[in-house]
Amino acid sequence: MIAVIAGTGYLPIQACQSLRAADRPFFVVALFPDDNHAALIKTVDGYADVVTLPFYKPSLILALLKERTTTHVFFIGKVDKAVLFKRLSLDWLAIKLLSSVIGCKSDKALMERLIGELQKHDIEVLHQSNVLSSLFVPPGVICGKLTQEIETDIALGMATAQTLANAQIGQTIVVKDGMILAVEAIEGTDACIKRGIELGITGVIICKTACANHNTRFDLPTLGPTSLTSIATGQVAAIAWSSQHTLIAEYDAFIARAKELGITLVSY
Repeated sequence: MIAVIAGTGYLPIQACQSLRAADRPFFVVALFPDDNHAALIKTVDGYADVVTLPFYKPSLILALLKERTTTHVFFIGKVDKAVLFKRLSLDWLAIKLLSSVIGCKSDKALMERLIGELQKHDIEVLHQSNVLSSLFVPPGVICGKLTQEIETDIALGMATAQTLANAQIGQTIVVKDGMILAVEAIEGTDACIKRGIELGITGVIICKTACANHNTRFDLPTLGPTSLTSIATGQVAAIAWSSQHTLIAEYDAFIARAKELGITLVSY
């Protein structure tokens, strides 16, 4: 039995669609029901259960996994790291996990500690790249025109994003005219892009990648139509991403919206 641990966004929906199409038994643990609960229920449509449990109560989630004889877990969707600064009623397992990585509360350290805890109970974590391999886009210009100026900025942005990702700081860079405008940290991709646009005003380049040894069992970089929600025509000239490390959610809608905004898309 597979447990889909669903964060926010559309990717949990696509994961359920993929697992259902492959006729693999699963159930869903929705961590943020206010975000996508109705859509998850509609997607599984009686094929699987959708259970709501808060992300800061991992001991309850673990108890449910054991109760349902879970053999594999699939982590998918966004969990905003900034919530760790809120006053939450953490349970004993959450406190244990956080204290075990004290001094290094990176996403990678926390998730690898959680994976280790699950393995103690004979529960393995599936790789996102396996279940959602269809969401990778082969290298090339997907839409728009790749000018020499854009290509030069993309090269700078991708190289800088790789350094940032390897240092486990963030995955997104905003660049324009050979200058780095914004780098992603704990605030997340959307806030980084917003800051980059505020500084560059028009024609900025967004670049996204992952660290060279990224653990594909969690937190693969993702782009989709929601990434373009707050972008107006002319603000962004191009978006580039690492073809081997980035999932493209709702591909057709993403491409259509990028064309409407006049954004060149490059799978790098």
